Amino acid sequence: MDEKIDILDEAGTPTGEVLWKSEAHRRGLWHRCFHCWISGRYASGEPYLLVQRRADEKDTWPGRLDVTVAGHLRAGEKPLDGLREIEEEIGLRVEAERLIPLGTHRIEQKIPEGLDREFHEVFLLFDSSSPENMRLQRGEVGAMLRMRLDDVERIGDREPIPAEEWKDGGFVVTQVCLADFVPNQDAYLQRVAYALRKTLAGENPGMIFRP
Repeated sequence: MDEKIDILDEAGTPTGEVLWKSEAHRRGLWHRCFHCWISGRYASGEPYLLVQRRADEKDTWPGRLDVTVAGHLRAGEKPLDGLREIEEEIGLRVEAERLIPLGTHRIEQKIPEGLDREFHEVFLLFDSSSPENMRLQRGEVGAMLRMRLDDVERIGDREPIPAEEWKDGGFVVTQVCLADFVPNQDAYLQRVAYALRKTLAGENPGMIFRP
């Protein structure tokens, strides 16, 4: 779905220009998105990380694994306005005070529509709701995967890790590796795992992402 978004300069400062998202992608203009990584615990107390499999109908990176919840911030919105994406994509209503800010992640990558230049406002959320109790948004989220944090920390390009994929009413055990994710050149997933481990240890992860 197309929507109006604020255009930024390469430092992340609003330019005052508002364009359709599709136009920003076509012209390779900077804009802002909301990213939320969700972690929970198994009944055993072991931590896991949730990631989404993008729907096959998506224009960009269909079927690839990605951050738990993500979405573009519309024109005039602040980072925490992205909370609506959590309810829209997976059916969870979350209070703003539950989010742990991890900073701003800056990316540039080629996409079929042109060039995607984004500032991701990244947050961490602890919520042990099972994927079977989530309402996945049709056309946006194809499936939800649950991965043990221990496994996420050792994932590699060619070393797959086990994951539980919730799709069509049941869990399926599968294997995933970094090549299954939307491409990132700066160890995005590993840095999130690091922040999660620090938080679980009672430490403040700080702003691990800086534009």
